Amino acid sequence: MSDSNLSLAREAGPPPLTRAARSVTRFFRTVFGFIGTLFVIGFSLLPLSALLVALPAVSPNEAVLTDTVRPARSWGRRTGRRVLAAFAGVVVLVALLAFAIEMVTRLPLPAGGQMGTLAKKVFGASFADFLPDDEKPDNLPPGVVWAPTPELLDKQKSLRQAVNRPNLNPRDKTEAVEKLAAADAEIAERTPKSPKLQLLLNRDLAPVLAVPLWTLLPPALVDHWPFVLLVMYGTDIVLLLLIGKVPLAYNFRYLWVRRRDTALTAVAFTVVVALVVVLLAFVNGMYKLNETTGVPGNVLVMSEGSTDELFSNLARGDAQNVQNVTVLSDQQGRPVGPGGKGIGVARAVANADGTLTRLPADARKDLPGAIALASKESYLVMNQPVPTRPGEPATRRFLQLRAFEDARIASAVHNIELEPGGRWFTSNAVEQGEKAPDGIQYLQCCIGEGAAATLGEDAKKPRLAAGDTFELGDRWWKVIGVMRTRGTTYGSEIWTGIENPIVRETGKGDKFTTIVMRMGDDSDASARAMAFYLTDGYTEAKLKAFSEPEYYKELTKTNEQFLTAIVMMAVIMAVGGIFGVMNTMFASIAARIKEVGVLRILGFKRWQILISFMIESLAIAFAGGLFGCLLGSLANGFEAASTLSGGQGGGKSVTLTMQVDFTIIATGLLFTLIMGRLGGLVPALSAMRMEILDSLR
Repeated sequence: MSDSNLSLAREAGPPPLTRAARSVTRFFRTVFGFIGTLFVIGFSLLPLSALLVALPAVSPNEAVLTDTVRPARSWGRRTGRRVLAAFAGVVVLVALLAFAIEMVTRLPLPAGGQMGTLAKKVFGASFADFLPDDEKPDNLPPGVVWAPTPELLDKQKSLRQAVNRPNLNPRDKTEAVEKLAAADAEIAERTPKSPKLQLLLNRDLAPVLAVPLWTLLPPALVDHWPFVLLVMYGTDIVLLLLIGKVPLAYNFRYLWVRRRDTALTAVAFTVVVALVVVLLAFVNGMYKLNETTGVPGNVLVMSEGSTDELFSNLARGDAQNVQNVTVLSDQQGRPVGPGGKGIGVARAVANADGTLTRLPADARKDLPGAIALASKESYLVMNQPVPTRPGEPATRRFLQLRAFEDARIASAVHNIELEPGGRWFTSNAVEQGEKAPDGIQYLQCCIGEGAAATLGEDAKKPRLAAGDTFELGDRWWKVIGVMRTRGTTYGSEIWTGIENPIVRETGKGDKFTTIVMRMGDDSDASARAMAFYLTDGYTEAKLKAFSEPEYYKELTKTNEQFLTAIVMMAVIMAVGGIFGVMNTMFASIAARIKEVGVLRILGFKRWQILISFMIESLAIAFAGGLFGCLLGSLANGFEAASTLSGGQGGGKSVTLTMQVDFTIIATGLLFTLIMGRLGGLVPALSAMRMEILDSLR
């Protein structure tokens, strides 16, 4: 071929087929490189000691626990070393995890919490969820609804409960029996074609494979996983220092020499972790609010089908009958109450000064003058204009009102007291004597601490006190007491009498929305038994009852939404922190290439270089995270407004106290250490891979 033809061929470039092959090769190389990077990042979250012990699985001629190792020249010896190293790494990992779980189990940590809720949400799936289900048939008759397997089994369970309910009228029971027979027939027909249905109906496998994964894990690993991981990582560092010599003095001296760059990198961690701690403190305050509001031994009763107090309606006659109920056994048929003779609502007698004295649980129900500790309440929400400056748009707020038949009983049932100088309202809640600006007598009320602060802003005061007034519902109200409600949902409420004219105008005065009853022995077991009986066994009315702690536990859907949003925000911020550390460490290593070569000449091995730079990255992250936790902990005790909801409508506006506890601090430290590990591994690997001669050039 002539020179002119060669030059033309060069200008034309490679053939189209060659170019296509190169493009495909580059594409797959990029994809595999990305997958490999993800694997490297994932491995960085494992304990480094386990990775080091497993290092011969990748490099059979690399010595970790000894100074030298005989070269493995045969395929069999290399394979044996790989298998043994991988097994040893798994053993170390399992041992570290088991040790951490055992240590955390022995710590006096409270059960549950928002971190436990997050773990249960992440591991809420079961093995059965990944099994194929039978497909919806194409020739489904018109009007027939095809239900997935879980919904079909739930339908069967609810129908069985309905059939066994003694308070079900004959017509409804007949209908329930027919529907149950149809559901049983459908399940029997679909079972042979559905592996998922076969597993869910298997009595031996279902308790293991058809339950959420978190139920199969140790409780400490579910409820207190931040502490478990911190203990595991701490033990890992100790093992690393025991395994071999690591040039820590060199690393920390370098951090001090470049203290300005180190401080700037640590500040990024400080800001991110402080923000995460504050957000977690907010959610923690909501959880604590739910936990402290429900009184063990209280039963909350609403009308059947109600999803919230706001939508419940109970006739006065039904309320009177419910407070006289005595429950004899719990859900499992076991006797309850003193001597197993049953238990009812607690009783009290009124004293001359208006206070109540509790009677023993076994006191006669027909004792003269005895009062049932059953608080009959009407809960409603009212709209109030917010004072604005001239020219500003009009705004309004919602205030929560709770009306009682007897304030003394409400105080005893809910464990709510008044601040000194306050008094409880009368049934009609009309203040005698002083007249309001509209010439009508004031309406009496007692308010929670949160409501006092909210209404105090309108009066240019920190909060309202006894004797102060405000306008609501086109009437003037007078505060005659401020309730001690810190740590409960009642802090944002206004309490008044059931005969209050405003309450009666809303239609809530002729009925109740809720009855809250205190059990005679103050036990949560009796409250659960009473709630079960009123829901499934009471025949006088259709009711929906809960033990009070269970009811407020249901109002955590909002908490879970906030927690999910916080986790997503933390992940987004963590990405920035990871790249910041990675950039800093790459720049730091690039400036010390020759020093890495000198360390290798002095006898430090590749894995020791890896560990030294990883610890350097973790030190920066830990310092910044520690200051972030200290900064975020300043939010402890701050008050904030939020809403509690069960996710089915309704809800309660509350004023909560942000709480920073040890779990949040542990989560913040773990968060920053994970960012340090993810951001430091890739630069540390680049330093480890350097050849001695190349680094010294």
